[in-house]
Amino acid sequence: MRKKLLRSYWIGNALTLLIVVVFAAVMLVTDIRTDQGSLMAILNTASAWTTESSSNLQELADKIASSSPPLRVTFIMPNGIILADSGKEDQDPQKLMKQEEVVLALRHGIGEDFSLRDSLLHPSLNAAMLLDGRLILHLSNPIEEIKHLVTVYFPLIVLMFLAMIAVSHWLLDPVTRRVVKQLEQVRDLLEGTTSRDQINPEHFYPELRPAMENILYLIDRLRYDLVQISKTQDMQRDFVDNSSHELKSPLTSITGFAEMLYDEPELGLAQRQEYLGYILEECQRMIAIINDILMLERQDQRKIGEMARVDLNRVANQVAQALSPQAQQKDIAITVQGQCHVFAVEQDMWDLLRNLMGNAVRYGRQGGYVKVLLSEGRLEVRDNGIGIAREHRERIFEKFYRVDAARDRGAGGTGLGLAIAAGITNRYGAAIHVESEPGQGACFIVDFVRKL
Repeated sequence: MRKKLLRSYWIGNALTLLIVVVFAAVMLVTDIRTDQGSLMAILNTASAWTTESSSNLQELADKIASSSPPLRVTFIMPNGIILADSGKEDQDPQKLMKQEEVVLALRHGIGEDFSLRDSLLHPSLNAAMLLDGRLILHLSNPIEEIKHLVTVYFPLIVLMFLAMIAVSHWLLDPVTRRVVKQLEQVRDLLEGTTSRDQINPEHFYPELRPAMENILYLIDRLRYDLVQISKTQDMQRDFVDNSSHELKSPLTSITGFAEMLYDEPELGLAQRQEYLGYILEECQRMIAIINDILMLERQDQRKIGEMARVDLNRVANQVAQALSPQAQQKDIAITVQGQCHVFAVEQDMWDLLRNLMGNAVRYGRQGGYVKVLLSEGRLEVRDNGIGIAREHRERIFEKFYRVDAARDRGAGGTGLGLAIAAGITNRYGAAIHVESEPGQGACFIVDFVRKL
C-alpha cells in the first residue's frame, strides 16, 4: 500500500513538471513564430527601402537594424561580397552564402531558416531576399527566449520542482504514513493481532471513518456469532451427554430388574410386584424424557400458527387439574388468580404453563403451594419450594441444565422444561426471568409484548 501511495506521489509530481515544461515549450514556440512573422515583415519593409534608396547601404543597414534590436542586417552580392553589415563582428562570406535561407533566396527569391549554428544557447531566426537579381538582403535575429529559458526559466523550473517535492514530502508524507498505519490497524484487527478495544474510529480520517465503523460492526457481529456458535456447540455436547445419561440410567435399572425376574422364577409375588413397580416407574421416566425431547424439538421447529385470543386463567386451571395427582402426593395447593389474555396459539400457552407449573410442583415443599398470578400482559408462577441460588439463575433456561443433578433425578426432572418455556416465550417476543433465593421459593415471570 505504501509503495502504491509513493508511486502515485511521484507520478503526480512528474506530471506536474511535465505540464510546466510543455507550457514553457508552447510559449517558446509561440514566441518564435511571432518573431518569424515580425522578421518577415521587417524583410519586406527593408526590401522596399533598399529599392527606393541604395546609395548608402551601410547607413540603411544600420537604420534597419535599429528598428528591432538585436537584429543584424547584411547586404551581400550573389558572388559573396559583403557590401554592408550592421554587426560589429565580421562574418565569413562563404559561410554566409551556404546558409539555408540564402540558398533559398537565390533559388526562389526569398528564404527563411531557424539556425543553431552559433550554439544551443544562441539560436537565431534568419531570412534573406534577392533584390533585383543583384543584391541579397540578409536578416539575422537572435532568439533571446531560448537563452532565457535555459539560463533563467529552466533553473527556476528545477527549483520549483525541488520545492514542490519538499513541500509535498512535508505535507503528504505524514498523511500517507498515517493512512498506511490506519490501514495496517485494519489488517491487524481482521487478522486478530490487534484487540478490538485498541481501535477507536474517531482517530481515523473522516473519509475512512464510516468504513472503519462498518468493519468494527461486522467484526463485533462475527465475534458475537462465533460466541453463539461456541455456546450452541457446548449445548449440543451437553444435550447428547445428558440425554444419553438420562436414557441410559432407566434402561440400566429396567434391565437389572428384568434380569432378576428372569433369573428367579420362584420369586415371591410381593417382591415380583415390587420389581415390576420399579420397571414401570423407570419406563414412565423414560417416556417423560422422550416426550420432553420431542416437545423441545417441536418447539424449535414450530412456527407461530394462527393465533387467537387465549384466556390464560382458563388454561392455567386446566393445567392445574392435570397436575393434581402430583400435587396431591406432596400436599401442594395450586391456585390461579387474576386474568390475562394474549394473542397466541393455545397449545403453546398450555405447554408454557405445564412446564412452569409442573416445575414448581416437582421442586415444591411438602405441604407447600403453587400460585399462578395473572395480570394483563404478565404471568407469574410462584412457589415456596427449595429456591435457586444466584449463580444458577442465568443458566437454568439452557437445555438439560440442572442445579443439582442428583436432586433433579430424584424429582423426576429432565432439565428440559425451562428450556421449552424459554423457547416459547422467545418465539412470541416475550421475556422470561426468575426471582429466587435458596430456601425461599421461586417466582417465574413472563412479560408478554403482544397482548390484547
